[in-house]
Amino acid sequence: MHKKKILYYMAENPFSSEAGNLTRCRQLLQYFEARREMMDVDFISSINWDEDGKTKFELHYPSLGLMIVPFKMEKGNIIRYFLTDKLPKEINKILNTSDIDRVSPYFKKTLKRIISEQRYDIVIISYAEYGNVIDSDIDAYKILDTHDFTTLQLMAKEQGDETIKMGDRFESEMNILKKFDEIWTYSIEEQFIFEQFAKKKVSLLPISFNTNTTDIAKKDRAYDILYVASANFHNVRSMEWFQEYVQPLVSKYKIGVVGKIGSMIKDAENIIKLGLVEDLDQVYRDTKICICPMLSGTGVKIKVLEALSFGLPVVTNRRGVDGLINKGQNGCLVAQDHIEFADYIVRLLEDDLFYQELSDQAMMYFKNNHNREHEFEVLDRIMLGK
Repeated sequence: MHKKKILYYMAENPFSSEAGNLTRCRQLLQYFEARREMMDVDFISSINWDEDGKTKFELHYPSLGLMIVPFKMEKGNIIRYFLTDKLPKEINKILNTSDIDRVSPYFKKTLKRIISEQRYDIVIISYAEYGNVIDSDIDAYKILDTHDFTTLQLMAKEQGDETIKMGDRFESEMNILKKFDEIWTYSIEEQFIFEQFAKKKVSLLPISFNTNTTDIAKKDRAYDILYVASANFHNVRSMEWFQEYVQPLVSKYKIGVVGKIGSMIKDAENIIKLGLVEDLDQVYRDTKICICPMLSGTGVKIKVLEALSFGLPVVTNRRGVDGLINKGQNGCLVAQDHIEFADYIVRLLEDDLFYQELSDQAMMYFKNNHNREHEFEVLDRIMLGK
């Protein structure tokens, strides 16, 4: 049997944080490791790597190749650097009217050379911002793993800055998507948009985790509330809202905070900042409920799904259930304002029957839509033609 030769690109070291996109990256790498008898996979990445990160990668995915390809050329030979990297980059900035594309000419040339030399059957690129690293004429099956709708992400960050032309951004993003044979998304809303405008095959991938168990009846837990997040703009803004309006109403409960978001929020007596943790599963098992303050952003929130896999109810805002197939009866409580957000937290922590009902909903939704077997079946059809 011919082993498929696959390149998978993700800019960041998947062990550099607990951000949802990196959780998703680790899951895909686990799939490739599990299918090592049928696939030869090279993982290419660019930033946040050190020797510890390389050691972790080799320990977790011993069958996968690892290549670190930096965005910028080293400046050892200053003339060569100027002609090969700096000058083409400045020319590209002048000619490029959109800020969607983040690929430097040097990086594109390097990756194209690797793809040509290795003759991959399948090339997977993460994020539309890096989609221009390949051209449509590359002789491989090309997949863009979008993760997010980039145009909306940028517009939300700028909060309606009228100097930004959304039309130019959207057109640029769709042109990048059209280079690929297949587009991956994890959000049912984004699937609809991409299908309408990119006119390419769009696959809705069922983000999955192993079905986890936790002692629902356990009363004595380290954390009443858990928040897991990176320090991106949307999370920082949303947590500022939570701390100003919701936290004073739930100050008697212990809140554990995992991830880089901890460095961006105010200290408080009831907040325990855990930073990056080695065993996040154990933290979930020692938690009663999860929160996902989310005032802006796009796509499915992977940390919401991760909490649901443990049967933990999630209190969130409207944006927190974006991308979910079911908007209700899924273990999430969607608050319309800070009063309702706090009321949901208190009710879950004080009303055992209500808590059990939401926990059961979480487990049922997760098992029906995000089990690991179903995801492997979807990926096998794409990668192996099964």
